[in-house]
This record gives sequence, structure tokens and C-alpha cells, in this order.
Amino acid sequence: MYYIGICDDEPIFLKNITEMTKEILTEAGISYNIRTFSSTSALSAHLHTAGATMDLLLLDILMQGQSGIEFATQLRQSGNPIPVIFVTTTMDFALDGYRAEAVGYLLKPVQKPELKEALTRAWRYHKKQTVVLSSSSHSVSFKLDDVLYIDIYDKQLTIHMADGKNLTIAVSLNSLFSKLPKEQFIQCYRSYIVSLPAIISIWRYGIELRNHETIPISRIYYSAVQEALMKWISLQ
Repeated sequence: MYYIGICDDEPIFLKNITEMTKEILTEAGISYNIRTFSSTSALSAHLHTAGATMDLLLLDILMQGQSGIEFATQLRQSGNPIPVIFVTTTMDFALDGYRAEAVGYLLKPVQKPELKEALTRAWRYHKKQTVVLSSSSHSVSFKLDDVLYIDIYDKQLTIHMADGKNLTIAVSLNSLFSKLPKEQFIQCYRSYIVSLPAIISIWRYGIELRNHETIPISRIYYSAVQEALMKWISLQ
């Protein structure tokens, strides 16, 4: 699922770009979930909702109150890497858009070919698999190739990274699992998800990872994990 937020304080432009985005993603066979916002304050409130996630933002630059550039700059300053496509009526802010690490800069009225090109570029970035998770208090981001396993205890999700660092956030295991590529990650225990490339060996009650740590595997998941691991190996 590709989660997209579109923010514009002009209803007609918001409707048009939303419908065009749906058309492009449907034609490309990409499953999507689009939320629309009429202000950056409404968008910010959503991003700070527990379990909320966004894979891409389409931001109008010239809006009442906080501009799209200001909002994107704040995201970057807070360490949030969500890709942004700016939409505006003038090229005057192109340099500011570059500084905010935009993946696209479109002029109104937005034309479908230009929007398609920007969305395709953003989708390629998304497929590199950087995941952003947001709770009511903070956000974390990580590259899937750097994950060993994920577990949850007392409502705190922990992402265990190959460099020894742990990222913690108060979201559910299921909310994260739904965003993970199923060819790379699999549930191995009620409260554990494991990265298949991180597995060295597997036996009836445990999995050894490449950092030599051992995590549990339950009987009901054993066969599925074995099959998924063999499929992963065959594709390499």
C-alpha cells in the first residue's frame, strides 16, 4: 500500500490533483491510500496521530498560514525523510524546494504527464524501502535492508538494526507488518517479525541471525518461515 497525503488550500486544485493521482496510480497497478488536507496544520495533526504513516506528500507551496516549503523544512529539521512533491503557480521557490529535498516541483495547472513523471520518480524512491513510522510523540525512519528483526513488548515496538541500534515507537506490530514487503519479512512468533536475509539458521524452536543473536519461532509459524526462507534464497 502506497500512503499519500495531498495538501492544498484551494478546493478545486485539491480535487483535480487527487483525481489525477488516483488515475495514474491505478493505471500503474499501484495500491494506494490517499488522504487530503486543506492546511499544513491539519496534515501535521494527522502525522502526529499514533500509527499514522505517509510515503509521499504533495504540497502546495503558497497556502494561508504556513507554506508548503516551511512545512517541508520543519520535517527535514526533525529528521523526517518523507518524499515531497511541491505544487505551485511560480518557479520562484524552486531553489527553496531543492533545499527541502523535494523529489518533484510541478507548476499549476498540473498536467498529467508531469505528475506521472514525478509520481514515478517518487515510487522508485519508495521501492528502495525506507519506512517512516509515526506515533503521537515522535517519528522513526529506517531502511529495511538494515533491519534484523522487530518485536513488541508492553505496547512498545522495537526495530533491531544490524548496526546494533534499536529504534522504539508506540505502534502496533500489525500496523508495521502491513507495510513490509512480504518477500523479505515474515512473522515467526506472536510478537516477532524477522528479516529473511538476516537468518543464518533455523531449527524447531529458534532462529539464529547474522549477528549471532537467537530469537524464538513458534510451531505454527515454523513451516511458513522455512518455505519463505527457501524462496528468498532461490531468488538471490
